[in-house]
Amino acid sequence: MGVQTRVSASLATAAVVGAIAAILAPLLPFAGVGASPNESTVDLLITPAGYTFSIWSVIYLLSLAFAGMVVLTRSTGTEEPARVTADVSVAFFGAAVWILFSAAEWKWVTSIVLTIMAVALIDAARLVAGPRDPDAPSWRAALTRVLVGIYAGWATAAMFQNWASDAADAGADADAAGWQIVVLLVGAVVATIITLFLGGVLIGFPLTVIWALIGIMVTAGGETPAVTAVCLATIFVLVISTGISMYAARLRARAT
Repeated sequence: MGVQTRVSASLATAAVVGAIAAILAPLLPFAGVGASPNESTVDLLITPAGYTFSIWSVIYLLSLAFAGMVVLTRSTGTEEPARVTADVSVAFFGAAVWILFSAAEWKWVTSIVLTIMAVALIDAARLVAGPRDPDAPSWRAALTRVLVGIYAGWATAAMFQNWASDAADAGADADAAGWQIVVLLVGAVVATIITLFLGGVLIGFPLTVIWALIGIMVTAGGETPAVTAVCLATIFVLVISTGISMYAARLRARAT
């Protein structure tokens, strides 16, 4: 791999520091410093069940593995490792800052931070879904794609849920299904578009969104059938979109 495509030492260090900061930040609420994320947000009909947030443990483990890889190899297995590393580092530091702002209960600021994280991760997803670095082992690109796909999927879902929570905190009825279904539908459209373009390579993205949707259905139970119906329809669309994206990716691979 050419020198110009290597991740700089400073950027690699930033990735490591960011990954560690993101993992350590949640310890503050557990230590009694401020509110935890679930305490600082309003419970909604579209809030995923608590167990779905265990996906953060997967993200943290992948983040450490990615940061370690970047430090040791100065590579992400992709053709634009520096930009990918910068995008992912933004997400790492954003996750730490989000926890701090959540602990301080700065409602709207946390949603802005999550939006910045989602935008950075979607940009990273666009890059890592492209060609691999031909001079790097395939496992590097695989690790990067798994991390970015899962992280981007969760950040996208969390972004919409947090903005909805802020709306409820500002006065919207947390028990009214109508406006929350609109938020769910907008999120479904965004997730479907991303899946159509990238899901065939970054399978972690649609799978993570589906994981969040299943969590929402668990919360809705049988009490809000409209929310459950939208979630089921979205899952169906995401599965179909993933299949289309995978087929398109195979056609592109054959063409090259």
